[in-house]
Amino acid sequence: MTDETTSAEETPEASPNAEAAKYRRKLRDAETQLEAANTRIETLLRRDIEQRVSDRLAVPADLFDLGKATVADLLNEDGVIMDDAIAAAVEALIEKRPGLAKPKGWGDVGGFRPSAISDPAPTWTDALRGGRH
Repeated sequence: MTDETTSAEETPEASPNAEAAKYRRKLRDAETQLEAANTRIETLLRRDIEQRVSDRLAVPADLFDLGKATVADLLNEDGVIMDDAIAAAVEALIEKRPGLAKPKGWGDVGGFRPSAISDPAPTWTDALRGGRH
């Protein structure tokens, strides 16, 4: 056996181009991971904002889809959600498109009342008998 058949891994110094290529690959991998993490963070922030406006908008995603708001518009410089910015964006959207607002409840429409069972109204039979017995 001769030493002439040594592999590239056994050589003490790798070529500078190979080392630079290795660092470029690591950089691309890190950039890909960072982009994926930023996408996940923005998705979580959007869900949080949609949850916060769910009591005002029938479809909370309308704030972004129709109102053209972005998550970045609703964050301060530290990346914290600003409730006053959300409220202003929702108000502007509802003012422009009132049909997007969450419908208000029906109120009291005379539905079932438990007191009606315990204290029924007098009937004609009660009147003919001379009152309740």
